[in-house]
Amino acid sequence: MADPHAVIEALVRRPFIWRADRPLPLVLVVGRDGGAFDTARRLAEPFEDFLPQATVRAGEYDTLRELVEALAGEHGQLGKPVGGSFLPPPRFPLVQFVLWARRQREEPPPGEQVDVPARTWPPDPRSRTGQDEFKERLKDWRRGRYGGDRGRRTAADFIGRAATTWVPVGTLAVWSLGGASDLVGVVPWALGVLVAVVGTLIQAMLSIRGSFFNGWFRKQPYLARKPFERLPKYALRIANASEAEIERLLVHALCQDLRQAYGKWLIPWPSWGRGLYAMLVLDARWPGDVNERFLRTLEETVEETGLLPPLLVLAAVPESFAPGRRPVTAGRLADLPALVSAWRTAARRRVPPLRLMVSAPTMPLDDDYRPHLLAPRMRAIGYWCVMALLLIGPVVLLGRIQQDRNAHCGGLSWVERIGTECVGVVNADGPAPEDIFPSKDIKDLVARIDGNNALARKAGTYVSVVLFGEYSVAENENDSAFVGARAELAAVEEYQRGVSSAPRLQVLVANAGTNFAQGRRTAELVSEMAAEDPRMLGVIGFQRSVSGVGDAIRTLHTAKIPMLVTTATADRLGYVPDGSAGSDYPSPYVFRLGPSNLRQARLAVRFAREQLFRAVPEPTAVVVKDQTDNDNYTNNLADDYVSEARAERIKITESVPYKDRGTGMDMAVSRACAHRPDLLLYAGRAADFLDFLRYVEGKDCGKEQIKVLAGDDVIKAVANSGAEIGNYRRVRVYYAALASRELWRDGAAAPTGFLQGLLGGRHAKESDDNLILSYDAVKLFYERVNAAYRGGLPSRGDVLYQISLISPRDRWNGSSGVISFGATVHQPENKAIAILKVTDSGKSEVAVRCGLLATTEPPDTRGICQNLDAERPVPNAPAAPSASALSTAPPTAGPAAGPAAGPADSGR
Repeated sequence: MADPHAVIEALVRRPFIWRADRPLPLVLVVGRDGGAFDTARRLAEPFEDFLPQATVRAGEYDTLRELVEALAGEHGQLGKPVGGSFLPPPRFPLVQFVLWARRQREEPPPGEQVDVPARTWPPDPRSRTGQDEFKERLKDWRRGRYGGDRGRRTAADFIGRAATTWVPVGTLAVWSLGGASDLVGVVPWALGVLVAVVGTLIQAMLSIRGSFFNGWFRKQPYLARKPFERLPKYALRIANASEAEIERLLVHALCQDLRQAYGKWLIPWPSWGRGLYAMLVLDARWPGDVNERFLRTLEETVEETGLLPPLLVLAAVPESFAPGRRPVTAGRLADLPALVSAWRTAARRRVPPLRLMVSAPTMPLDDDYRPHLLAPRMRAIGYWCVMALLLIGPVVLLGRIQQDRNAHCGGLSWVERIGTECVGVVNADGPAPEDIFPSKDIKDLVARIDGNNALARKAGTYVSVVLFGEYSVAENENDSAFVGARAELAAVEEYQRGVSSAPRLQVLVANAGTNFAQGRRTAELVSEMAAEDPRMLGVIGFQRSVSGVGDAIRTLHTAKIPMLVTTATADRLGYVPDGSAGSDYPSPYVFRLGPSNLRQARLAVRFAREQLFRAVPEPTAVVVKDQTDNDNYTNNLADDYVSEARAERIKITESVPYKDRGTGMDMAVSRACAHRPDLLLYAGRAADFLDFLRYVEGKDCGKEQIKVLAGDDVIKAVANSGAEIGNYRRVRVYYAALASRELWRDGAAAPTGFLQGLLGGRHAKESDDNLILSYDAVKLFYERVNAAYRGGLPSRGDVLYQISLISPRDRWNGSSGVISFGATVHQPENKAIAILKVTDSGKSEVAVRCGLLATTEPPDTRGICQNLDAERPVPNAPAAPSASALSTAPPTAGPAAGPAAGPADSGR
């Protein structure tokens, strides 16, 4: 025979949370004398300490109201904490409200009488005075019912339940209100916290006051609350109701409170973790006793309402206990398993008879039974894990989301925060966040580009080009990085603004960080974006020859994205490894618009030998170079200076490196001046150039005015500080120019529309080479896209092919001069380049120019301009004749005179 305790355990154990709760029977134990109650008590005894449980002996209470209060009142047995359950006990707000309202009947104001003829207490429910009295009493009861430790625990319980709902809701509000903007903003956080706090407080207060549950009184049949009836008036009706009505309402409210304690709420509730049903042991052997009346009332209200309480009742009843109106499943205790099975079969009919009657055995039950409660306890622990997840999880999740948003600079799709900089495509998702750029000038220019982008997207048909540069640099007018970045943004925005035909042009700004330190990662982000966006057809920019630019070009080469390089001039920029050790080849996706370092170094040295030191048998020179490790431009230019100077019989006495603008520059200039050179060849950056000149002006470098010949990067410093440079008396400055408005002033070629604006004074303080070459890059890109456009979106391969068609047979007129790319190495052939001189007034004038500004100009036959792009001779090979020997005409500032220049072709 199965142990009856095991059957009771199976009854009180709840099914898995995803399964519906099963109905529970009224287990009626019959027997002689006290055997029935002793059997019921022994059946329940092993479980008393593990679930909400109450035992009521016969004659213990006089009224059913007292019995219900002992079970579910403010200090009721079923509401006591259960040790080891890890859960708060069931709450009984409905029962306690009815008990309080009924108790007011017995607590009249001073001088009032109760239950006497012509009574004035309790007042008529329609009495306004009575309603006001009950309203005040209800307030006092609500304020005082949860005083002390018990009240604080109850309040904490309800606050915790509410928080597990509203903290996630507040988190969702923060996330949704943040959108794609930076969540560091105060508004989303403030609103999210407000939602969480206000929602928690409101739900907790409604729960503590009982208002959260009191709507049920309108839905039940016993003394139902009327629609829109205020709670004090309803309490007044309860106080005036008959005892029979109150008894049925109390028992039904007890069932509902238990149902709420075990219900499967959609919001987090302790019922999720309750693994054992409540239990009531009742001695109802005395006919007419309040316990018997409670049992019958419970059975009747359940049958009338269908509200099955999650309560296992073990009741001792006399043998004469009436069977009731419905059939009863009955048998011996030994047959209890079969009886339970039969009862459950009936229960599946949804209208089960509650009674399950068993006879008490002649021998007392053995109560040495240990229930198996691991599963219920694990369910409770699981509930608290869910609660912790709902309370802590959203905060952690929001923190992770915040970290991710911060890592992506406000949730931008193709941007990452590395250090203090946001690198990647900053405006791919829409207007770039303002806090990305430390410079107001750059911020304003990007905002204007974003405005143009919005118009392009609104037009529907558009293509995208990525402008790849360093835009998070600090604002410094003498820093070539900042001045160059501002100039290329200004040029690209100006061209983009003028595009009004289909397809429109969207410019995506890719920030590679200061000094292009994150060039590789930025290029990876650009490549990932390009893989998802077929409108992105190419990349332009790359203003400086630093290691990050080389890394970026190699990455974009792998992604097969066409690139137009503007002012990065290192000789082997654009070469990519071919897999063999130490071997590389020019990328077919890279097209360079500016002259190389070799071209400008060769022209500079020839100019020095030809014009500055024609009468000097063997001039001497010192190279002053920035030896920054990752700066390919300065080191490469210095090497080109040395090799070209030797070819032109200029003696390089020393190459002096520096690494900072302080003592490093002072020592470098001192070492250079110690040689008393005829020429200082400056291979450094614009940011250091003014300091370099000040030190040279202040040192003893010789009796005569010393000549300084600088690379193209210093055009940024000259543009801002030309007057200061012109005031120097011991220094005469010359510098190479990749592109300049000054080249067009002599009228040798008709300027483009963009150049006409520059000659008229527009962008007077901008760096000309960045400005002009960036304008050419975006113009060439868009025109090649138009050439590939056939009513549908062209591919990157189509654009690559169209760019490669710009060759000596199909040259393109740009604002920087004629552009035609070589067949293998995509460098501009015979590209215009000049040496400019800084005059005493601080203005720049052309000292010599090589290369064509327009296709209408005749070929330049001067020796100084011949073979500027030729590779250096192999060591030990016969020396080539110098440019001096090849020169047959006196030097001029431009090509030989020819036919009058005609108007520029359509490439302008």
